[in-house]
Amino acid sequence: MDMSPYLVLLKPRVIWLLVLASAVGYVYATPAVDLQKLLWLLTAAALSTGGSAAFNHYWERDIDARMARTANRPLPRGLVDPRAALIYSLALSAAGVAVAFVFLTPLVAFFTALGWFFYAVVYTIWLKRRSWLNVLAGGFAGNATFLGGYALGRGYVDLPAVLLSFAIYLWIPAHIWALVYRYRADYIKAGVPMLPTVVSLGTSQLVITSMNILSALYAVVLYLAFVGLGAGLLLVALGAAMSLYSSLLVLKKRDDASMWKMYKMSSPVLTFFLLALLIH
Repeated sequence: MDMSPYLVLLKPRVIWLLVLASAVGYVYATPAVDLQKLLWLLTAAALSTGGSAAFNHYWERDIDARMARTANRPLPRGLVDPRAALIYSLALSAAGVAVAFVFLTPLVAFFTALGWFFYAVVYTIWLKRRSWLNVLAGGFAGNATFLGGYALGRGYVDLPAVLLSFAIYLWIPAHIWALVYRYRADYIKAGVPMLPTVVSLGTSQLVITSMNILSALYAVVLYLAFVGLGAGLLLVALGAAMSLYSSLLVLKKRDDASMWKMYKMSSPVLTFFLLALLIH
């Protein structure tokens, strides 16, 4: 039996960043890294985020079939039975929460479940087909993954943890909306409300670039406030510079090519920020 379609359902190119955020939250918060705890944390994060991604595939299989960008996914192509995909997604999700609860702490399990809830229920079921605000609400799944790791390392969640987690939250809308901007015809065809499909192209460009600039500046200020000077600051500054340059290019040229360039150049910003926290 070919299991590769089931791997695709996990959206590995998407969830790895959330798994990294969980690990970074733990390493940043703990006075001493326990490798066994870190391994269980990575397992719980991978299972729960992968499970929510698979559920998203299941729930949106009709949308995916109508969009050229997603029509080759396993469910639209008939490579995975919908019922099997649903069972698979729920089993992985439950296993992720169970691992966090049994091998880590109830607080970590809470944030693991919360992240799943925001992506699978709030974003996928409730808002994806109803409102362009879907991304803004679903983005809290990113906060939850970082907070789960932080809670494991510190034993609690405090204001610095919440502020750090918002570096993830602020990056998500600009990143997703820039992608949607490129494939907006697909989303309009599928009837999915996203910012670039409900406002003018000029307004979309202005809002997305503003969010991109805000995200980059927030990451720099946050790193200086909680870490200070050091090698990691170079990574954060590099990501911010790439993001600012590409955003200003959009505001100058106002065309599709510069929007796609901004998407590509700003994509590593969050990764750079998380790696900088990891080496602090």
